[in-house]
Amino acid sequence: MSMVKFSLIIWVCSFLGQSVCTPPLTNSKLYDSWYECSRAAHQESVRLLSKIGYKEVNKGHVGTRYNCKVVEVY
Repeated sequence: MSMVKFSLIIWVCSFLGQSVCTPPLTNSKLYDSWYECSRAAHQESVRLLSKIGYKEVNKGHVGTRYNCKVVEVY
C-alpha cells in the first residue's frame, strides 16, 4: 500500500526581463499534505531572501518559485 507525500522543490530567480533561476533546491523532508509543503515553501523563501539580503534582492528583482511534487511512498 502506497502513501502520498509531497517533496518541496524551490528555485531562486531573478525576474528582471526574462526570468533566470538557479538549479532547483530540494529538501529531503517529505510533507504529509500540499498545505504543509506550500507553507514550508514560503518559510524557506523568506529564509533564502534574507540570506541573499535586501540590497541584492532589490537590485536583481530576486524572488522564488516552488513546486510541491507528489511522491508515492511504499
